[in-house]
Amino acid sequence: MQLSPAEYIIRAFGGVRATARALNKTPSAVSKWQNQYGGVIPSSNLQKILNKAEELSLDITPEDLILGRIIKISELEM
Repeated sequence: MQLSPAEYIIRAFGGVRATARALNKTPSAVSKWQNQYGGVIPSSNLQKILNKAEELSLDITPEDLILGRIIKISELEM
């Protein structure tokens, strides 16, 4: 299953609220990535996401921020 960049990043951080807290954003700002921006993350957030992902040891790559990620359906149940 192909996840958009926003879907994958939000999932990796543990949800919209957790992503918002980690990045010092409002939940509505993070939700816009999925709803208003079609799964695209605004470029002004990309470096902050990579820095926080490294700090938290999250599996997020620069490619994930642009292309999203293909995951197995069984990974959705995690």
